[in-house]
Formats: sequence, C-alpha cells, structure tokens
Amino acid sequence: MIARTLLLIAGLVAIAGCSAPPSDARYTQPALPDAATFRPVAQLLDVSCGSLDCHGTVARNLRLYGSAGLRWSSTDRPFVPLCDTTAEVDQDYESVVGLEPAAMSAVVSSGGANPDELTMVRKARGVESHKGGQIWTQGDDSDTCLVAWLSGHANSEACASGIASVLLGASTNPLLQCLAQP
Repeated sequence: MIARTLLLIAGLVAIAGCSAPPSDARYTQPALPDAATFRPVAQLLDVSCGSLDCHGTVARNLRLYGSAGLRWSSTDRPFVPLCDTTAEVDQDYESVVGLEPAAMSAVVSSGGANPDELTMVRKARGVESHKGGQIWTQGDDSDTCLVAWLSGHANSEACASGIASVLLGASTNPLLQCLAQP
C-alpha cells in the first residue's frame, strides 16, 4: 500500500513538473542583424578569420565558409568558384548570429550601442584572449564593417577597405572583385 501511494505521489509530481507554460507567456523573437546586408561582412570575416587553421574548420563554434578556406559544397575547391557562394554566406550568417543570440539581440536592438557585449567583437579587438591574436583594432575599417552591420547601418566601403588591408596584393587581388557581387 505504501509503495502504491509513493508511486501515485511520484506520478503526480512528474505530471506537475511537465505542466504547460502559463497562458500569458509569450515567446520573444530575438533581434537579429540584417541578413540581406551581411555579404560584405561575411567576406571580411572569411579573409580575416576563415583560414583552415582558424575558423574555417568544423571544429569551431564560429565556423566560416568561404573561397579561401572551408567550402560549403563538397564539389567546390579553394578559389573555385573564386567568390563565396550564397550558401556559404548564409552558413556564415547562421554561425555568427548563433554564437551568442541573447547578447547579439541586445546589441542589435540597442542600435549597436555596446558591441563589446559580444565575445566575437572582444576577441577580434584583442580585448579577450584569442588564439589568433588581435585581428583588428577598435574603430579601424574592419571593426567599423562589423559594428556598423550590427547597428543596422551596414558600411560596405569599410568592409571593402578592411578586406583590402588583409589581402596580399591589396587593390589588385582578384578576391576584391567578389565585393561587387550582389
């Protein structure tokens, strides 16, 4: 009899633990940066951070696909096709916004007021320990490219300048023609 009573109590506790959320509970969609203006940011991240020994590997939380590193399609090769594919840009976007969705939502919804909330920004600026070291400095073109996009004011000129500063051969590097792609 005691065993039956205990089993009944345990069952009631289990049912109560699995109860539905309150009827007035609401899901709030996180604020995300604009995917439509992400391509120049993706290209900057790919040339700055997407090499096979950095974030161009499936072993990273921030996983970047692009022409100079890890390719999304198994039939693509480095630089063939030369420019990042739409699928690669889409995957990079998902990777970036999936890193810290709550923190990113707070930054985006505040118009980019405090990008230092994001680990990705702190690591790139060298404020937080990063195996790849400091990638750029606060306020330079690469930093402006990322932060402007987060604030909803994409700056493709800063992205292009940031990319050119990283590429060998700068203004003559064939990867710069990829910036003109939609």
